[in-house]
Amino acid sequence: MENDWQTILSLGAEGGSITLLGKEQHSGEWVFKKAVNEMNFDDLEDESFQPTKSTEKVCTLKSPISNRGNEATSWEKAIKLLDHYPWPMLNPREVHPAFRKRVWSALQKEVKGKYGDRINSYRLKKWSSLCLPEYSPKVDTLSKWLQNSTHTTILTGAGMSTESNIPDFRSKEGWWNNIDPRTVATTDALRDDYDLFHEFYSMRINGLKQCKPNIGHDILADWEQKGLIQAIATQNVDGFHTLAGSKNIYELHGSIHKFRCGNCAMSAEEEDFLSESNCKYCGGKLRPGVVLFGEMLPEESWRDSLTHIQKSDLVIVIGTSLEVYPASQLPKMTNGKTVYINAEVDTTHHNFDLMIEGKAGEILKLVDELV
Repeated sequence: MENDWQTILSLGAEGGSITLLGKEQHSGEWVFKKAVNEMNFDDLEDESFQPTKSTEKVCTLKSPISNRGNEATSWEKAIKLLDHYPWPMLNPREVHPAFRKRVWSALQKEVKGKYGDRINSYRLKKWSSLCLPEYSPKVDTLSKWLQNSTHTTILTGAGMSTESNIPDFRSKEGWWNNIDPRTVATTDALRDDYDLFHEFYSMRINGLKQCKPNIGHDILADWEQKGLIQAIATQNVDGFHTLAGSKNIYELHGSIHKFRCGNCAMSAEEEDFLSESNCKYCGGKLRPGVVLFGEMLPEESWRDSLTHIQKSDLVIVIGTSLEVYPASQLPKMTNGKTVYINAEVDTTHHNFDLMIEGKAGEILKLVDELV
């Protein structure tokens, strides 16, 4: 029956609309078809035009709505039904709740491939409000704060790198359930149980070789190049911010890619540490250049991070539980606006101006579309 068809995506233009319809089969699969007017693409909107509440310039549709095209039996084919039209540039009216993420993903591919800068921020906001209603208002707010800030500092933690498939120690599914780093990432273990200490860090070093920076790291590097952010203070030791191209980075907990003697502090090579060689100068045991439990943070990195935080209009904290002292105190040291982005948000513990729950890379990508 015709009434079994549901609106998957509705796009508006002057005089009519394009509608992608879908019908769920008994098997749970969907079939799709489109209903569309003929369009006059010469009247396609000027993307520099900023609509008001009383007027919205969109494509002109000239003939009554009609069904066109064959049925599509997959989502990929359904999107191809729209390829004859510049559908990302039209006015989105409705998106089926079950297809929000798929529509958003298809839109991102079109933006990246065909349309790029031709779609202005106003149109992207409308798309995000329909496809990602749980994020849209907060993401919009953050994008405005970011654009209006004269000095922005980022503070990142383990959650920044989980989308690079690096386990987050403090998440519910993280390594904390298997091994407590406080028993091995310590000065006591370095001194008294070096075999366990070495095994733990060798596992981490070799594991990192299978990973690389994710889209979140890339976006932050791009923001720095554009002058949107001025510094990144990170609790991570993986070096991914550097690999992604960021320059002004302060590693609060050191780097797992640097090595030294635990006795005389002379520099060493990674291969020497992994092979359990002793220090070439004093015979001491080698260690990675990370801050162990019981050690002070690097004075210069701490001082410079604090300087940036104190003069920031905006501080964005990403992917950290804020449980490790003293880095957890940094967001409290600014008079600017503070934002917290994390996969798990506990609103009772942190006093932020804005809190967004979600994966770091996904949220940063949404913001990036609007700045």
